[in-house]
Amino acid sequence: MGSKASNPKKNNKIDSKANKVKGGKFKRSSSNDPDVLVNLPAGLKYKVPGKRQRVIIGSIVIGLNVLLVISVLVYFYNPSFQDFIYNFGRN
Repeated sequence: MGSKASNPKKNNKIDSKANKVKGGKFKRSSSNDPDVLVNLPAGLKYKVPGKRQRVIIGSIVIGLNVLLVISVLVYFYNPSFQDFIYNFGRN
């Protein structure tokens, strides 16, 4: 508890360094709104994604990875699919 209150100058220096990205164009939000990660120019704010959005994006990423693994396995074990992929760009 006492470590934050004992040295406020050091904490201010760390916060000011974390707030600047690429010459100070983007700044982290103030402590009064914890859901905003970055305040962009023109009033745009990047907020923390909700649980539902994280689940949907995670499902899409995992599904595409599974599709990639299955297609690679089919490519190596099915000669007709391999020929199809090889000739797909030729026609």
